[in-house]
Amino acid sequence: MADDNNIPRLTFHRGTLILHNFPREPDPICLLWDKRSRQWRAKAMHYNEIVHWLTCNKIQFQNSATRITRLTWKKRLEIELRYYQQEALAAWQRSQYRGTICLPTGAGKSWLALQAIEMIKMSTIVVVPTIDLLQQWFDLLRTVFGPVGILGGGFHDIKDVTVTTYDSACIHMDKYGNRFGLLICDEIHHLPSPTLSHIPEMCIASHRLGLTATYQRPDGLHGKLEQLIGPLVYEKSIIDLRGEHLASYQIIKIPVKLTRRESAEYRHYNGIYRAYIQKHKMRFKGPNLTALLQHSANDPHAREALHARTLARRILFGSDSKIETLELLLKKHVNDRVLIFTFSNELVYRISEYFLIPAITHQTKATERKWILDKFRHGQFTVLLTSRVLNEGIDVPEANVAIILSGSASPIEHVQRLGRILRKRGDKQAVLYELVTSATQESNISYRRRQSDAYR
Repeated sequence: MADDNNIPRLTFHRGTLILHNFPREPDPICLLWDKRSRQWRAKAMHYNEIVHWLTCNKIQFQNSATRITRLTWKKRLEIELRYYQQEALAAWQRSQYRGTICLPTGAGKSWLALQAIEMIKMSTIVVVPTIDLLQQWFDLLRTVFGPVGILGGGFHDIKDVTVTTYDSACIHMDKYGNRFGLLICDEIHHLPSPTLSHIPEMCIASHRLGLTATYQRPDGLHGKLEQLIGPLVYEKSIIDLRGEHLASYQIIKIPVKLTRRESAEYRHYNGIYRAYIQKHKMRFKGPNLTALLQHSANDPHAREALHARTLARRILFGSDSKIETLELLLKKHVNDRVLIFTFSNELVYRISEYFLIPAITHQTKATERKWILDKFRHGQFTVLLTSRVLNEGIDVPEANVAIILSGSASPIEHVQRLGRILRKRGDKQAVLYELVTSATQESNISYRRRQSDAYR
């Protein structure tokens, strides 16, 4: 019998798999020859394919790569899934427990994920984009399953079921990527970015579930998700679930006008910006804005154009008429729970000081953010103001009014903001107001971001 030391051995090393003691020929599936270590090496995500290839070819090997554990405890709370959640899980199961489920905000994606954990019964890592979602998932998992781990937000506690942020997973998955058999990525549209895509690549989990309300990305990178997580296996839109499973809603677009002074200043600054863009044959969005930023490092005219763009948008997004209209809407909805969204932190702080409204931005500390959200949930605060950090991750069924003072042209962002007020609660009727400055660039921004079935 051959010496065990010469038997091929599969190990996990810093987010990769190494196949030791294997000859140069034939080339094993998914592995590449690493000249530095003189071993076969592959991304950890190919674990299942490599093991299957070795087994099918009747190659005896030692498997030292995995530290996956079986879950023996059961849910403390029974979950009754709605019909579309059951359909989604069945579709994921038919796809061999790999793929993404796309459901609107408030449709119960987290409950569906809990059922997936119960179904697979393997150690699980849940990856989320924000600290708010980290805490929400931690509280939910702990309530349903008992003690769970948390990685991120100042915590580093790894257990058989662990929740982490995308940022923390990027840093630590090379150490823990062999501990989990199920990888769940919430708000998965973040994942295809060049940095975050390393998370699934460094994980050996053969079972993968993506969750999102907005699958497609404007840059087209969602195409990478099929390789990283699996195909899009199930999708329902806001329109599909409106009324029965999501709150009924209406969208009201309110045109506002600039004052004579604001209009003159806007035309001046916008003229400077447009002249530079047209002279250098740039587009008004996308990569060319990055190019403008790069040019501004050395070109004073580019700096002037960039500054003019900032001043023009400041006038558009925070005009006097918008502030006056906001005041009227707040008086109209004095008995409702209102979320106000803006584009910039500067405008957030200006409105917060003027109306004495609590605000949350990326600069708000985690403890203060939790305190504000708890006050809002319990009705002690009835209005909450934010820029973009609460586009995702706020779970407040009581909120029924959203006011969009300003935002990007992204339909994804707009659908996310609408979703914040659609969680079903009794016969709740939600309303979203969009304030748009007439006869300006903002009209085009509004048109582009409303390209979703939810707005038709």
